[in-house]
Amino acid sequence: MSHRKLTRRLARAGLVAAALGLAVPAPANAAEPGGSSAFGLNVTGPAHVPPTPAVSSATGEVRKALLREERTRAVRATVLDVAARRDRAHSRVAGVDVPAAHLNAEAVTARCLGGRGNASLADAVVAGKPLAVSPPPNTTVPVKVPGLGDGSVVLNKQERLPDGRLRVTGLEATLPTGQGRVEAIRVASATCGHVRKERQVRGKPEGPEVAPRPVPVKGDLPVTG
Repeated sequence: MSHRKLTRRLARAGLVAAALGLAVPAPANAAEPGGSSAFGLNVTGPAHVPPTPAVSSATGEVRKALLREERTRAVRATVLDVAARRDRAHSRVAGVDVPAAHLNAEAVTARCLGGRGNASLADAVVAGKPLAVSPPPNTTVPVKVPGLGDGSVVLNKQERLPDGRLRVTGLEATLPTGQGRVEAIRVASATCGHVRKERQVRGKPEGPEVAPRPVPVKGDLPVTG
């Protein structure tokens, strides 16, 4: 679905308030730890953009949307639509443009359901090369930032959190900005799953097992066609 169609769909759904950054009314315990969460865009480094828009819920669905986000030159996007409920989360960002990486995408989507997730890209291109619509988890694409050095873009980034939940980020670009500094740009992120309960060992509680750090799957640049 194009971002124009998605814009019309948001309007028909009566999300005018959400487009202004207001959340759909949520249950009182929507922010309880261990629930699901999602955000559209996040930038850390010299240019900072907090997770925007962001939602979390341990019960019923909470949803937010923005029609445009361009507070930094590092990344621009239109139609950021996120939702979360007890066992699932969804994030879709349209009109993505990361100039330093020569990266554009009609849409980037991350989904998480019951502790499992995936990501998809629509008409995504890096340095003139099209990217796969459904890249394998943690697919790493090297990029060069002219005059600054090497960076990377991770597609369908999947991380198992220490509490057992899964975080899926549709696209994460790590780019040099000069003077040894880097910027991390995260587009479309969804987190869900059941929190790992403490186990009992001989009557004594044992803390939850910490999941191993995800290992990126490196390979050739995924292309379509």
